[in-house]
Amino acid sequence: MTQGRGLSRREFVALASASAAATAVGWRGQEAMTERKEVTTNDLVELSATDALAKLRKGEVTAERYAAALLERCQQGKALNAFITLPQERVLEAARAADRFRTSGGKLGPLHGLPIPVKDSVNTKDMPTTGGTPALRHFQPKEDAPIVRALVAAGAIILGKTNLHELSFEWTSNNLAFGAVHNPYDVRRIPGGSSGGTAVAVAARMAPLGVAEDTEGSIRVPAAMCGIAGLRPTTTRYVSTGVVPITPLFDQVGPHARTVGDLALFDSVATGDWSSLPATELNSR
Repeated sequence: MTQGRGLSRREFVALASASAAATAVGWRGQEAMTERKEVTTNDLVELSATDALAKLRKGEVTAERYAAALLERCQQGKALNAFITLPQERVLEAARAADRFRTSGGKLGPLHGLPIPVKDSVNTKDMPTTGGTPALRHFQPKEDAPIVRALVAAGAIILGKTNLHELSFEWTSNNLAFGAVHNPYDVRRIPGGSSGGTAVAVAARMAPLGVAEDTEGSIRVPAAMCGIAGLRPTTTRYVSTGVVPITPLFDQVGPHARTVGDLALFDSVATGDWSSLPATELNSR
């Protein structure tokens, strides 16, 4: 069970309507977008990363507007405590820069203008990396972790640093230093861990795709508990240095998303492999 202040009934209903009924809301939102020229904030936060990137690339929505929609959602779900660091104005300025680059005719990367939250055990040079522990509360890395460099080079915007179980050592994300992370479907329950903040941000429509990290289940457990997709890659598939360590034998960064297609997108950016994935026949035996 989580500790600390939960959501009010009104806050919970607002979040649950977009999370627990995500499938129904999703198709209705897509249908509405075909009927209206104006795309609403609710439509934007329901988009997968792949669909959002298509709209950003075509100029159907600006990076600034998309980032503002996600930040608004972050504020609506603030009581879930998914983030430790959320530099809103910096994110909006980066989005405005992405818009200027696109309108100037610059070559766009595969993640151009997409805000991505990063687990706060992964180094970011522009934001503290606390590891979820008071001892590192003011630690400012000198450089980004390789996975962050790859995402930024592809055009991504770092949305913020997500909350986690202290030093990634447990599976609840009940963090005594920065507060417990709450499950977006039932705030009385845990979201899993240690990458609970990233999972909650993705499940609660604060972002469609996020960076997590797994040593003994820290991607897989919160993905299962928050009803999203997660990929714990084979160790060494991605470069996992620049991360608060447990053991190099098992430490591995990886993505959380709401669709498998977005996991594949993340994998392609991380590995440079853009070959299509073959369909796998399901065997009921």
